[in-house]
Amino acid sequence: MNKVVCAMVFLLSQSLFAAQDLSFAANCSQGGDRATISFVGDILVHRAIYESVVNGSKRFASTWRKTIPFLTKADFSVGNLEGPAAMGIDAKGKDHGDIGFVYDGVVYSGTNFVFNYHPQILAELVQSGFDLLTLANNHSLDRKSIGVDRTLQAAEFYKMLTVGTRLSKDGGDFHRIVDINRLRVAFIGCTEMTNGQPDPANQVLRCYKDERLISAIKDLAARSDVDAVIVYPHWGEEYQPSPDGSQKLYAKKYLEAGATAVIGSHPHVLQPWEKYTTKDGRETLIAYSLGNFLAGQPGLEKQTGAIVYLGLSKEGPGKAKVFGAGYTPTFREGTEIYPIESRGKVDVLSHAAKFFGTNGRLDLATTLEQKFCN
Repeated sequence: MNKVVCAMVFLLSQSLFAAQDLSFAANCSQGGDRATISFVGDILVHRAIYESVVNGSKRFASTWRKTIPFLTKADFSVGNLEGPAAMGIDAKGKDHGDIGFVYDGVVYSGTNFVFNYHPQILAELVQSGFDLLTLANNHSLDRKSIGVDRTLQAAEFYKMLTVGTRLSKDGGDFHRIVDINRLRVAFIGCTEMTNGQPDPANQVLRCYKDERLISAIKDLAARSDVDAVIVYPHWGEEYQPSPDGSQKLYAKKYLEAGATAVIGSHPHVLQPWEKYTTKDGRETLIAYSLGNFLAGQPGLEKQTGAIVYLGLSKEGPGKAKVFGAGYTPTFREGTEIYPIESRGKVDVLSHAAKFFGTNGRLDLATTLEQKFCN
């Protein structure tokens, strides 16, 4: 390849990356309140990983332990638990009781079609610094209605906040409002589908077919005690690196309804982020897919994920604004997930940069505030 062609390829790659480098006008350097939130994508314990945990450390957290310092350097951490954590329930909804911490393929399974994890996973996510999980995804009903109930009951026992699903009898909200560094942030989760599983008790919030979602976003955004609304949709086409038309359409619908950020999961590969300015002039963030956080699927694209950081700041009255967005790539090797810093695996760094650029990439020693507030 001659020098001219090399230069053209370099410039093309640089322009591609630069197009994904985001900047926001909000001030975060002086006074006011500010908070940072970390997000990860799919937490999906496939059979090989599950069996290695059962036969080895007997701790799910052994798979993600090296990422914990990156998660907890934010003020609040969020993830998507893809599948129930329903004690003793099989795929037909039958209760087998406490059969112990095992992988039997009947009660606790990690196949490509139906999942259920021992509720110990919830305790370990709490211990690892996760503060909130969205439970709305295409595997929410893999253990029927009772599986949703058991998962929510276990989450409450372990003091894990959840969004996107609700109990069969008591109903309740699909959202949660939390205090993060004096900012009141509302989270709401939804899913595009439930793999054809019926939802007779209306326990899972749908992203596209449920007008309750748009109404909830509008209501939350209008509340004087809510500073920001974050939507966590489970959507899009699996293994596709670009968002589909519905993702693009509804992301903007959610933001125009009053949301501050939309953070997506489900495709199992990274999809790009972008800044979107609403009709009323608000700068907002869309991250269409964070890829896999924990999953057993092979290949660079499926083994690479991202911890995405969102910075919110507020000065005086009004709503919080986005002051910055950053990320750290992750990569699963074997059964462990590794954060990839700037001197890490070049192929992973290059792949992640195609979707999120390079300016927002954070190493452990760099916080979002240091990156954007100095």
